[in-house]
Amino acid sequence: MTKYNYSFKLQVVKSYLNGEGGYKHVAAKYNIQNESQVRRWVNLYTTFGEDVLERKNNFII
Repeated sequence: MTKYNYSFKLQVVKSYLNGEGGYKHVAAKYNIQNESQVRRWVNLYTTFGEDVLERKNNFII
C-alpha cells in the first residue's frame, strides 16, 4: 500500500476543488491508481478540514 504525505493529499484535493477535473482525471494526473482515494480525501477535507489529511497512527477499535 502506498502512503501519501500530507502536502501531496492537500495538493490533490485542492486540484479537484479548483475544478481541474473529476475524480478520475485528478487521480490519473497525480498517478493515483484508484479514483475512490481522491473521493475519500475530498470528502474528509470538506467535512473535517485539512488537518484530517495528516497521517496519524491512531487506531479506532
